[in-house]
Amino acid sequence: MRRRKTQAISDVIKEVLKKQNLNKGMLENRAVHYWAKVLGPAVARATHRIYIRNGVLYVEMTSSVLRNELMMWKDKIIVNMNQAVGDDIVKDIVFR
Repeated sequence: MRRRKTQAISDVIKEVLKKQNLNKGMLENRAVHYWAKVLGPAVARATHRIYIRNGVLYVEMTSSVLRNELMMWKDKIIVNMNQAVGDDIVKDIVFR
């Protein structure tokens, strides 16, 4: 006998995480890990501390020239980060 209202286990897990408000922390962690993937290895080498707090992604840079370049592209970086994560988790980026 086949059940008609079956769901994929991944959908069930996503639903439970969202209901328990655990989804936000997982997405924030994903955003930090996707930094190098979204911006590439050259930018990843110039960053040494990345963390997110209250929707703001803080990135500490070793190169002031690269920091100024990334500040000009901040809006595009936010869009690309949110697309990579799959949710609107990054609201702003602070380069230090």
